Amino acid sequence: MFNYIIAALIGAMSAVLANRNIAVYNDGFRPVYTEYLNGNMDRKTLATTSFAVSIGLVIGFAFTNSIAMGIVIIHTYLLMGDIIGTWFPDNKKGLILSAIVGALWGIAVVTFMSSIQAFFAMFPVNFLPQLAGVADYVVATFAVFPALVVAYQNGVKKGIITAIVTLVGYMLVARFGVFQIGDFTLALNAPGMAMLIGTIVMIVFAVKTKTDAQGADLTNIFSANIDVIKKNWFYFAIMGGLLACAASQCYLTTDVISGPLALKGSFAEAALVAMVRAIGYIPLVYTTAIVTGVFSPAGSYFSIAGGLFVAAMGLSMPMEPIVAFLVGALIMGLEIVLLGTIGSLLDKFPALRELGDHIRDAMSKILELALLVGGFTSSFAIMNEVGLGSLGPMAVMIIWMLNKSAKKPMLIPLAVGPVVAILLGIVANLIKILGLDAIV
Repeated sequence: MFNYIIAALIGAMSAVLANRNIAVYNDGFRPVYTEYLNGNMDRKTLATTSFAVSIGLVIGFAFTNSIAMGIVIIHTYLLMGDIIGTWFPDNKKGLILSAIVGALWGIAVVTFMSSIQAFFAMFPVNFLPQLAGVADYVVATFAVFPALVVAYQNGVKKGIITAIVTLVGYMLVARFGVFQIGDFTLALNAPGMAMLIGTIVMIVFAVKTKTDAQGADLTNIFSANIDVIKKNWFYFAIMGGLLACAASQCYLTTDVISGPLALKGSFAEAALVAMVRAIGYIPLVYTTAIVTGVFSPAGSYFSIAGGLFVAAMGLSMPMEPIVAFLVGALIMGLEIVLLGTIGSLLDKFPALRELGDHIRDAMSKILELALLVGGFTSSFAIMNEVGLGSLGPMAVMIIWMLNKSAKKPMLIPLAVGPVVAILLGIVANLIKILGLDAIV
């Protein structure tokens, strides 16, 4: 019941924020709001644009990865919140309808996710256990992303140094990372600690980076936009609390890395991943917010990282959601209060803005490759259930190449592995039902 309530509130709040022109989740859609707020675009066109830029991500990325990971990806709620909120007029009636439809969407997602395992268990080939393997290499390889960031920003040589330090850190923690303190055993997570070590090296290199880029003084130019966002701090605080609460209960995640870690109970490592992701999104989220006057309903994800840190504390179940909500609300409130300060910092130190861009690029590249490899192995395991194991990787490769070469790709690269694995699960069941596996 708790999941239904929190999902309904998140769905309603995200739709309301979009309806009131306060916040939208799609970073590419946020600048479009400038045209609407300036009167150069009507509401119908705004809604149509929102649908066009978000629906593919909802279906092709959010839902498929949520099914594969067994935990709801935040895009499932917030991107749909953009669509629902903009589809209704920004008046009192539209506000109420947005809240109702957003809440219903949240409940529908919980219903779908809670019944999906029981649904596939009825099939002759229950491929969900094999489908979970799509994320296996994500957790294993994500620790090296700081090395790629350094290579982007400072060259390959320093990237190699960062990679070596990261790998050495991994081996040392894996070998000596278990400590016995009386009756208490502390076991450090080797990939998580390796990522932390690599992140420290990455930040050191970034601080020393010299850049020719000039600050744009956006904070002063768009000070009115900052004031508009700050006036709505209460809405953002509530949203931050809800997201942190959902994350602490292992119900919602920002990405396909922290989600699997949280499901395994590695909340500290999941929180670290969410924190680094938040750092990478500061320049993008804050810059577009300052320029447009429209923030993100999730901020820069720091509230979700806070919720995961609360879960890592191991509080009692009745207290944990409450503490997570308060922590998330406080963090999101601070993000709003510090919006102008952080914007000024980015103006004064362009290297930090560049670092954020490189972090997002590196995360995307590694996730793309890791999910593709995971798609190969998962698809092999699924099709092997009907004696056609090699057909799985072949199908993944075919779809990958065709999607890459298409003028208008049907799928974003991150979605190819999970989508094909799910489709092959359906194919495997058809083969089993029709008895074709006996022929192979």
